Amino acid sequence: MALSDLTAAAVRQAIGEFDILGRDAFLQKYGFGKSRGYFLQLNGKPYDSKAIAGAAHGHIRSGLEPLSASEFSGGDKTVAKRLRDLGFTVLEPSDLKAVGIPFEVGKLYHRQGDIHQVFGGQERGGIATPDGCPFVFLFTGESGEQFGYSDGWRPDGVFAYTGEGQKGDMTFVRGNRAIRDHMADGRDLLLFEATKAKGNYRFMGCFAFAGWEAIEAPDRDGQQRNAIVFELVPVAEAERAPPVEPDEVDLKGRSLPELRALALAAAATPKAPSKESQRTFYVRSAKVKAYVLKRANGYCEACKQAAPFLRRDGSPYLEPHHIKRVADGGPDHPKSVGAVCPTCHRMIHHGEGGAKLNTDLKQYVLQIERAQGALDVRELTDRNNLA
Repeated sequence: MALSDLTAAAVRQAIGEFDILGRDAFLQKYGFGKSRGYFLQLNGKPYDSKAIAGAAHGHIRSGLEPLSASEFSGGDKTVAKRLRDLGFTVLEPSDLKAVGIPFEVGKLYHRQGDIHQVFGGQERGGIATPDGCPFVFLFTGESGEQFGYSDGWRPDGVFAYTGEGQKGDMTFVRGNRAIRDHMADGRDLLLFEATKAKGNYRFMGCFAFAGWEAIEAPDRDGQQRNAIVFELVPVAEAERAPPVEPDEVDLKGRSLPELRALALAAAATPKAPSKESQRTFYVRSAKVKAYVLKRANGYCEACKQAAPFLRRDGSPYLEPHHIKRVADGGPDHPKSVGAVCPTCHRMIHHGEGGAKLNTDLKQYVLQIERAQGALDVRELTDRNNLA
């Protein structure tokens, strides 16, 4: 017998047993670890897909035994595919935010037991980037002061976080690259602060990369080098945008190609140290939002229906939705943001079919962005020919 023999009824029996025993007892009974990515979702509740599949094998019919974790592999091409074939929704690692960030701000967590045993990733150093996981874990408070610098809040509400690299100049590789490119990768930056109790960290929240600066600081050997300091903005503060200049927000009269050019330029990863990083972060969001709403042309990009009503200024009411949900605050990039009606927005976040609707929206937005990019190239070519 194998995964191909699973039935929907057997899977539902395993889910029922999961609900009765609770997650920890269920996983312990069948000898499975906690899922790091692929979750079966039913009625808004996540279930460890591989453990459910293994337990369900014992429910196919009398006499069959559950499958152990070592008897089959999990993932998109095995467990997830079979469960989807049976009509169940299985979230991919990039969709894990739909389940919710499994940490509460201010609460203490053990780094090894609550983070690495569940999600994987490097257990030493300040930056952990588990494979197939929608999170990048940042740890602060362990070191840095010995090298002449320290992480912390700035007066403008930005958290300064020093990159990794103990010797020589810091560069944008490994963990530093993961922080810089987290929006394009669709991953949340989760920041934890060390406490006096060894191994325990306090969760500080979800952050977004807004910019960086280079400073001179000694390395492990006391030699001066260039160190990278990341400027991180709390995602929860994303709606509290500071004032910006009129020419930065007066975007309504711009054409679709003009707005797209502005949005792409704003969404580009900074190549040089930034100035006024928090301000730049909000201006970028405003430009991407303006373009996405213009692109939709009054129709929800999820259900393709007309906007439910008009705003007071006469424009169609649609809501920007981050397809790759970096804690609902990013990534601010045209290919990762859709314009949707309020009903579809709530459906994606809270409905049983939300994951599929989000996946369909992702494919649609990518398709129209490719088409828009082709039009931009054609327009540029025509201009050059006319010149």
